[in-house]
This record gives sequence, C-alpha cells and structure tokens, in this order.
Amino acid sequence: MRKERIVWAVAALGAIGALGAQASDPVPVPGATMGSVSVRVGEESLTMPYRLMEPSEADPGESFPLVVFLHGSGERGTDGDAALKYIGPALSTREMRTKHPCYVLAVQCPRDRTWVEPGQRSMNPVLAEQPSMTIRGVMAAMDQVMKDKPVDRHRIYLTGLSLGGYGAWDLAMRRPDLFAAVVPICGGGDPTKASLLKDVPIQVWHGSLDSSVPVARSRDMVQALKDAGAQVDYREIEDGGHEAWLPAYLPEAAIAFMFRHVRDATPQGSGTGGGATPRNDR
Repeated sequence: MRKERIVWAVAALGAIGALGAQASDPVPVPGATMGSVSVRVGEESLTMPYRLMEPSEADPGESFPLVVFLHGSGERGTDGDAALKYIGPALSTREMRTKHPCYVLAVQCPRDRTWVEPGQRSMNPVLAEQPSMTIRGVMAAMDQVMKDKPVDRHRIYLTGLSLGGYGAWDLAMRRPDLFAAVVPICGGGDPTKASLLKDVPIQVWHGSLDSSVPVARSRDMVQALKDAGAQVDYREIEDGGHEAWLPAYLPEAAIAFMFRHVRDATPQGSGTGGGATPRNDR
C-alpha cells in the first residue's frame, strides 16, 4: 500500500512545539460560548457540556463552515474547556480566524465513557448498529448548531484525535452525506464499512511508532477505502509517536485540507453520496 511518509523536519519542530505549549493546559478559548446537550434512549439519559467557537465578525446573511471536533481520552470530564484543548489553539489565532472564519463545535465526553468502544488494540473496531450515547450527543449538538446558527451546509468538517479519531470514523460512517471532509488522527474504524465513505474526502494521520493506537488501525482503514475506490490522503509520520495531531493541526496541514473542500449540493440523507469538490482558499 502506497502511503506518504512524513519526516519530522527541524524547521517544523519549533511550530509544533509552540502548538504543544499552547495546548498544554486547557484554558478558555476567546470567543467560545458554553452550552450543554442532553440525549435520552429508553431509561438512559446523558448530558454533556460543549464549547462553540464562533466567527469574530459576521455580515447579515453570511454563512460559515462548521468544524466538529472529537477530543481524546485525556480531555474527558465536565469542565468543557478541555474539549477544545488541541483544536482551539489551532483555529483561534487572529490569522486563522481571518483566513478561515468558522464555527467550531467540541462536545466533551464524560470521564467514564468513550465515543465508541475501540475494543482490543490488536483488532479493528466494529461499527455498532446503533450510535453510542456520546455520539448521539454530538449529533444532537450538531443539529442544534445547524438550526440556530448560519452554518454553510456545504462546508461541514469532522476531525478527531486518538479516542476521538475512533469517534470520527464512527460518526462519519453514520452521516456520510453530511461532511465535506473528514480528518481522523491516530484512531481506527471498521474497514468492512469503509465503502460508506468512498465519496468523502478523507485525510488520515498516524505516527508509525504509535504505542497507544497501533498504526495498523489507520493503515487498514486507508487500504479498505482505496479498495472501495475512494481518494484518501494518508500522512504517516515516520518514527512519530502518538501525538500525530501536533503536526496535523498546523495551519497548512489538516486544517487547510478540510477548508479546501465543499460538499456538492446533494440533499442531505439522500444516500447518493454527493461527493465534495476542492475550493480555493480565501
């Protein structure tokens, strides 16, 4: 299987380190509003906090992209701010808010839950028939934001890291007609369901020496996507460990990849795939 191998260049390490330093402690992101979402299935109910970053300026009638972010296991809890720990610093700078004005939704998973049940590290996960309560919460929050805010329905993006990488694969497979681009980072999905995403632009990141989530989880998904005829951009970081999100969330990497794509005007839920087309950055 052909893949692009990325070497940690000396010139990039300073920027990566700066991003890591910014994100070392979860702090409130300027412009992020607080909220919560509640879901119920039968007798089970769950309430989760979320943070929503909004465009700093908006003209009447203007619509904006929505970036849905699923955090990793270390950011679980109830404070809300930790949900933006890694995507917040990447998209909240003046430069990025000017170049890519958007909404950023980050729901926080409870400490005793997961987005999906990854199962054994040596095996690929299986897409459950029904979404988890936490993924239901993310979908409910997304639907509410799309209802209440001027979201451009052709520019909805999904990304997640580690545990959230697993969640991103899961959520993307459940709503393949919704997302203009998906970027799972050091996670894993169900290769037997990869064909559901054959029309979705996907960029995958993983470190070749990841000791937390085996790189085979991403390799298997990428191969399954290619076997299904999908166009997938695989970025494997040579000798890289688990924190593949640090280079991934640099401005000209995964973020640029997402914002290059616009979903075709296919009715949501039609099941026809629709696809997405590249666009020129602002």
